[in-house]
Amino acid sequence: MTKKIKNAYLIFIDDTKNGIDDTTLEDVEKKIADSEAENLFLIIQSTGGSPFSAVAIMNFLNTHFSKIFAVVPRYAKSAATLMSLGTDEIYMCEKSALGPLDLPIEHHRDGSRISALDVKNTAPSMAALVDSIARDRYKFFRERDVSKLDSSKLALENATEFLKPIMQQVDPYHLQKAERELRIGFWYGMDMLLSRMMKGDFEKAKNTSERLVNDFPAHEYSIFTKDAENLLGLTVKKLTDLSLWKTVLNAKYTKVSKRSYYIEYGMIDSKE
Repeated sequence: MTKKIKNAYLIFIDDTKNGIDDTTLEDVEKKIADSEAENLFLIIQSTGGSPFSAVAIMNFLNTHFSKIFAVVPRYAKSAATLMSLGTDEIYMCEKSALGPLDLPIEHHRDGSRISALDVKNTAPSMAALVDSIARDRYKFFRERDVSKLDSSKLALENATEFLKPIMQQVDPYHLQKAERELRIGFWYGMDMLLSRMMKGDFEKAKNTSERLVNDFPAHEYSIFTKDAENLLGLTVKKLTDLSLWKTVLNAKYTKVSKRSYYIEYGMIDSKE
């Protein structure tokens, strides 16, 4: 019986317009079809794409390798962060960055991509603004000897009239769509974490996924090594401590790191 090769690598670069999608998944499947390695070093560079395709890629890799190590020399954002969560460990350096899972959706007016979390928070933000305006107006009227009852009515009317044209632009459909997208980010984050890194620790995976969806100020936010480890509880290792990075992987990655799309799979000689 042929002894299985210990280590392999997959350089995964996808910074194309559409990002990670079904085409990426098909390319990975073709590259890995006859893999004989036990461990995979997955070098990721991507700003994201389809969470469905990202999770499908990791589900596929999960069936082929005993151990999967994510290597993030620069960035693995959004859907690429999901891929990183589906590994046993993540190797990062000072400039490496993951990203939040508040998945973006299309703005219903101009077609731009906006965070689902921004859409979800619209109603609570507007409610807080109404309250603030009403309090200020109430104080204004009371200082002019208007009765408490009349001051309350006038303050609420002023606040409501001010915000009415803003709230009329809020589409209930997009509010619901944003809620769905955030749930997708949360559940996929849970699935990936429970597949390897946090296997058997439901509460930890739940807390980490919730933070990735809800706790960061913008979808473009960069989650660097310290927060990835201490705030999110991810298993993070120093890239400088990875001997294979120094001897083999860094050189292979550097040659193609400027490309917008590149998928390469190969075996690592046991002597290296």
